[in-house]
Amino acid sequence: MLDYKEAARIFEDRVDGTEYFDSSSAERSKTILKSLASEPEKKLLFLLGNPGVGKSHMLETISKEMEGERLIVHLKEPYFEPRSFLARLLGEANESAEGEMETLKERAVGFFSENEHLIMIDEAQLLDEKSLEFLRILSDTKAFRLLLSMHSKEGEEILAKPHFRTRSHRVVEMGVLLPQEVERYISSRLKRAGLEEISAMFTRKHFRLIHRYTEGNFRVLKRMMQSMFELMQHAKENGLSDYSRPSKCIVDMAAMDLELLDA
Repeated sequence: MLDYKEAARIFEDRVDGTEYFDSSSAERSKTILKSLASEPEKKLLFLLGNPGVGKSHMLETISKEMEGERLIVHLKEPYFEPRSFLARLLGEANESAEGEMETLKERAVGFFSENEHLIMIDEAQLLDEKSLEFLRILSDTKAFRLLLSMHSKEGEEILAKPHFRTRSHRVVEMGVLLPQEVERYISSRLKRAGLEEISAMFTRKHFRLIHRYTEGNFRVLKRMMQSMFELMQHAKENGLSDYSRPSKCIVDMAAMDLELLDA
């Protein structure tokens, strides 16, 4: 019995560390970031990529894989005041967060300069100028290993500013899925869920068309697959047999649903 509802569920967009897919771009980014995070010099690290390419998944994956090697501080919400940021760092280190700002900073510098760690901030393009300047000041102490994940466009603008451009930093860029990786991702997710029969319905032409519409964007791909399976489930429940299997028409309809194709 075909279960398109279950197929739609497995392509829901989640960021929980279990959704990592070993695309060539992801593997390259992960390898470089883990290597940089282990270098003696604590350079300011930037992970750049267009919205939806998998930066948040990458941070979750690195956090899981490096857990136990070092203290991981992962800020998923990039809004903070300098004092609350220092308090969060000291709290993760089981250090007291009481005292004046300069005292907190000195205490944080003392702890993090002596302990292996990685401080990751997701959606860092949303940080205001005050917060960015504070991170720059912390980076200058050489005590903190910071990894800022940003959208490419905004990240490039931030990196062009003198107080970042002139300091030691490294940039890692995440790219999109290749056509063959779109095929491998969809097939592997379906088969892992025990939906081999549904996986076998897709042809190379379907995968190429899906890649063309999604442009290899990980998040858009998942949304398109979810939309396709919901459309096929609706067709199946309403006796519309021509639309109850993968086809160019179904792919086009899902693309229109996501406004990737004009109706």
